[in-house]
Amino acid sequence: MKTKRTATVLTVIAIIAIGYFAIPKLIGLEQSVKGFSNFEEVIGIPNDLARYITGVVEIITAILLALSLTVAKRAETTHIAGYLLLSGTMVGGLLTEFLIRPEPKMMLVYIAIVLLAIAIYQLLNTHTLKALDNE
Repeated sequence: MKTKRTATVLTVIAIIAIGYFAIPKLIGLEQSVKGFSNFEEVIGIPNDLARYITGVVEIITAILLALSLTVAKRAETTHIAGYLLLSGTMVGGLLTEFLIRPEPKMMLVYIAIVLLAIAIYQLLNTHTLKALDNE
């Protein structure tokens, strides 16, 4: 039971964190726009397009993770899809910080590492969580 509770708490943390970062990108807050200011010159993708795509992927991730908590029939599928997407997004975020930004924002690096660790933990425990659901 403790494993299930831990998994649920970690999922809620991941949903809140990824949602917190997605919304500013989608509504175009100044700080978010500024954060994507050099994408075009470094990798040739228009800044706004990169920001919107990232925001949409993050929102989809949050939705999948929320569904994994609420939709019993599809819980394992949405759990795996959500955490795979979160893993990819966090790896992309880390690459962005170190390869695209002129100077990495270390707080974002730490957050990405924590969310990546949560995603890996959750993916590795998918089988355990499924077994607990079947009990």
